[in-house]
Amino acid sequence: MALLARTNLTKIFIAQVYIKPFDDTIPDTKTQLAYPMSKRLYCPQCQFPLKVCLCESIIPIDNSTRLIVLQHPSEVRMAKNTVRLLQLSLARVDVFSGESAKDFASLQTLFQHSITNTAVLYPHEQSLPLEQHASIHNINTLIVIDGTWRKAYKIWQLNPWLWSLPSFHFEQAPNSNYQRVAKQPNSLSTLEATAYALSLIEQRNFQGLNQLQQARQQKGF
Repeated sequence: MALLARTNLTKIFIAQVYIKPFDDTIPDTKTQLAYPMSKRLYCPQCQFPLKVCLCESIIPIDNSTRLIVLQHPSEVRMAKNTVRLLQLSLARVDVFSGESAKDFASLQTLFQHSITNTAVLYPHEQSLPLEQHASIHNINTLIVIDGTWRKAYKIWQLNPWLWSLPSFHFEQAPNSNYQRVAKQPNSLSTLEATAYALSLIEQRNFQGLNQLQQARQQKGF
């Protein structure tokens, strides 16, 4: 999802992306694979067409903060997504597709039994600037909402269990290099927002994520 920084509050929203399952072992060589009912050949590792294979650009990142993406169902088949890139790079990332609280019932159960120190990256009147509070809060798990502004807002409204969690926005969002048609000039891709958030939480460089997004765009995809 892409993030949108709003004036004054400079808060963020997450925009469209799409996921595909993958094996987390990057092959040494490319293996041609023709998916059923398709004439296009895909890389079995990164799941992109062979002509835009990104395996050589993937930098595995052992993130200590667990990332959980709540993705709106309508975003699942978006071709030019960045959540897939997060899955290819990050060691700890889980994606849940849904909209209502019922759709995320299994995740809520997981929170009740094993997940602690969780925060949500979503802007609202009570959210706090992550730049100022990342070092204060011991965030072990970060939730981001993947969808257009309207879809992300709907997920937020339909899932009151999220409201009890600490929530954060960006006070000074970085410039975006994501190539897409955006209604707001200061929006970020989900990958860019995640990279910035994790850099604040873990106090280290996550530029490998941005470089992967740039590599995909340089290949025209």
